[in-house]
Amino acid sequence: MTQELPKLTPKQQTFVLHYTINGGNATEAYRQAYDCSKMQDNSITVEASKLLKNPNITLWLKQANINKQEVFEEELKYSVVDCFEELAEVQKRAKKDKGNYSQEIKAIELKGKLAGHFVDKHEHKCNGLADVLDQLK
Repeated sequence: MTQELPKLTPKQQTFVLHYTINGGNATEAYRQAYDCSKMQDNSITVEASKLLKNPNITLWLKQANINKQEVFEEELKYSVVDCFEELAEVQKRAKKDKGNYSQEIKAIELKGKLAGHFVDKHEHKCNGLADVLDQLK
């Protein structure tokens, strides 16, 4: 749920944008948003630090982090079914035109690994029927 955010000046908006996309480097974000041509590096760092303590900017940065997390979670919803469907489609095309789709398959595999659907090694240790039944539960 997005809360109502306070108004920022255009320079503050630029600072928030650059801070968010540069991985949290306030000094660089300040340089992008403000004229620093007559400032020393230490002064830029101090001013950037002050901006980070501004309650309006803090709210915007908090909301930006929430939005990034939501986007990240949405991207991770790549399911096992999605993966199998993509692989089946590639398999169909490969059979049809005898093409080499190894790069496409590798990309699907990597997406699946990122979503936790593939592992490089999978060991099953089974000491009898009881273990098999336990694994099926």
